[in-house]
Order: sequence, then structure tokens, then C-alpha cells
Amino acid sequence: MRPLTKKTRQWYDLFIIISVIASIGITYISISRGIYDVFPYFYLIPVVLIAYSRPQISIFVTIIVGWLYIALVYSLGLPDTRVFTHATIWFFIFVSIGVLISTYSREYRKEGGRTCGSFYNSQAGVFSFDKKTLEITDPNPKFAQLIGYEHNLLIYKSLPDILTDPSEREMFLSKVQDQRSIGDFEVSFACGNGTTRWMLVTAVDCGEQEIICTVVDITGQKKAQDALSVANRKLNLLNRITRHDILNQLTTLIGYIQISKQQISDPEIKNYLEKQEQAADAIRHQILFTRDYQNIGVHSPQWHNIGETISLSTAALDLVTVRVTSDLPPVEIYADPLLEKVFYNLMENSLRHGEHVHNITISSLEGSEGLDIIIEDDGNGIPDEQKEKIFIREYYKNTGLGLFLSREILAITDLSIRETGTFTKGARFEIHAPPGTYRFVS
Repeated sequence: MRPLTKKTRQWYDLFIIISVIASIGITYISISRGIYDVFPYFYLIPVVLIAYSRPQISIFVTIIVGWLYIALVYSLGLPDTRVFTHATIWFFIFVSIGVLISTYSREYRKEGGRTCGSFYNSQAGVFSFDKKTLEITDPNPKFAQLIGYEHNLLIYKSLPDILTDPSEREMFLSKVQDQRSIGDFEVSFACGNGTTRWMLVTAVDCGEQEIICTVVDITGQKKAQDALSVANRKLNLLNRITRHDILNQLTTLIGYIQISKQQISDPEIKNYLEKQEQAADAIRHQILFTRDYQNIGVHSPQWHNIGETISLSTAALDLVTVRVTSDLPPVEIYADPLLEKVFYNLMENSLRHGEHVHNITISSLEGSEGLDIIIEDDGNGIPDEQKEKIFIREYYKNTGLGLFLSREILAITDLSIRETGTFTKGARFEIHAPPGTYRFVS
């Protein structure tokens, strides 16, 4: 409850005076005509107004009004015991009503004072606006300060004056209308000095005529994010250019090494050249790895149909002598857009290092802890002491980078991978999707 302004209090005082004068006039007319039953009710009007508008002095003023009523009855009325008794009872009724209303009003104002104090002294901006006209109705000083307006001028503005982007404003209003309560909605406010500031807005529709909003200024964070995004774009551009130039030089270097091998017959020198070619090829693989690793998490995760993703990954592999069997239900997994590369790496790993792989089988198993996507082959398998090392940046038959990259891609959305095969019988990779990261589709 907001405290009464000086102007409002003056209006209340005027109505109190008018109601007291009217009550006296009605009392005089009624008693003069012998009417004693109706006119006492008119005294309730000034009693209630006094108790509400001036609760600190309402008891005393109510007693005065009550004595005024008794004096009029005693002086103007007939000397009748019944009439005087009724007047005395009404006197106590007036006083009791005044005491009750003033007590309630004081407590109500005390609670309202605390609420208004929190509202007007809050370090968060607070304002409300009319649902129909969109006029700003009750801004606190902090909000006025945040958007660069004088507090007494802001009440003459409307929502379109401070949310000038039509699409942003319509989205904000539609969300409030649909959800009745929204939190941390990012909005740009047009300030009084012509600048724009970004705010996080929380809005609540309390079912009344006004929508109440609180705002927190995030302009500094927004600028920092934008600056960081620009810096990241520049770094990524520099990385791509540098990587491209290095790969070009490596291609040239490997080409010259291959030409040299063809023109040299000395076995020892040829051996040196082969080692140089291997080193250059390893460098090329590492640079390509940095390209793939840089792209992890750049784009938002999305739902992937596993069957389609596996089909896309196998399309880039030479599977002439290997049969791929997929027995998967129609299921989607929430993962980084590079999920296709995970399946590519796993099957390419089987082709390159399984030595005698003829079959790759892909299946799934759902349990209480989630869904497992299982990729297994009939090759040599992986020794027990190497099952975890293949996922770190160590070289186990040159597969460390690809499997490390696969684990990192899956970890973006809390997916995990492990190797559970039996050495000499084949490799078996299990991709675990916890509840909430997979869904079955028709």
C-alpha cells in the first residue's frame, strides 16, 4: 500500500468536512421532524474516512464526532429516555468502529510502508505498465535512473517509448500473456539520453490491470560477451588461415619427399626420407585434429536420428570387404553437431586397426540408467591395459587423437564412451546416453 500523497490527503480532509457538515444538517432536519432511526448512519461516513486517512488521530476525532452527535440529539431532541439511550449506544458504536478501522489502517499502512520502502529503495529497477494502454504506471527511482529519465517524467511514457523494437516488444508481451510470469527475458531499453541499455526483465501478471516488472542492467556483461565473441571470431579466423597455410606447405613438403624417394636408390637415405614423410604426415593429422577440436561446442547441440547419422558416417568409408549391420530402434540422441564424426572415427578405427575385420555390428540396449549404443567388430580387439589410454592424447597405433576427439564431442551433452571388448575377439565401444539425452521416435 502506497502512502497517501499530500494532495490525496487534502481531498480526504475536504470530504471529511463535507460529510460532517452534511451529517449535522441531516441530524437537524431529521430531529426537527421527529426522525431518530435513519440519520445516525450518516455519521459512519466521516468516521470511516477519518479512520482511514488519519489513523493517528482518528480515535480522538471519532470521539469528537460522537460527542457532536450526542450534543445535537440532547439539545434538539425531545426529553425521551429511549432516544437518549439510543444516542449513547450510537456514540459507543462510532468510537468502536473508529478504533477498529484506525488500528487496522495503522497496521495496513505499516506493512504497506515496508513494501513501498522495499519497492522505492530497491537497487533493482521496478516498474509496472497498464495491460491495455501499455502506459508506465509506477516506476521506482532506480528504474528511472537506469534508463536515464526523470522519475516524475517517466510516468508520462508508455512501453513502446522504452521498448522501441516492435518485434522484441511483441515477443515480450506475448510471453507475459501466455505464461503470466516470465524470468530473465533479455530486452534492450531505449534510454532518455538516446543510448540503449540491455536489461534482464522479470514480469508477473497478478491478474489485475497492471503487469509488474523488475529489471537488472546487464549492459556491461552484454558488451563483454560481444567483445569476447568478436575476439573469438578473430582468433578462429587466424587459426583457419594459419592452418590452411601450414597444410599447404606440408603438402608441398610431402610431395618433395615422395619425389626424392623415387630418385634416390640408397636404402639408408630412403629410410630417412620415409621417417620424414611419417613425421610430416603426423603433423598434418595433428593440424586436422585441431580443426575438428576447435569446432566442438561452437554450435548448439541438437537431436540426431542415430540411424541417419550412422548412414552418413559410413558413406565416407571404404566398406567393400566389411559388412555393417545396424539393429537400432528409431531413436534420437541429443548431441553436438559433430556426432557423425564419432561414428566415423569408431568404424574407421576398426577398418584401420582391426587387421581382419569382416563385420561391424551396431545395436542398442536400454536400461534403468539410460541407453547404450554399441558398436562392435570381429577384429583383434584392444588389450586391457590400453582400453582407457586410447581415449587420451597418447598414440596407440595412431588412434589417440580420433578417439580423444570422440569422447570430447560426446561429453558436450553428458554422453560417455568406453571400450568393453575382449582382446583377440574384437573391439566393442559403448556410447552411454543418460535419461533425458535420448528419445524414441515414430
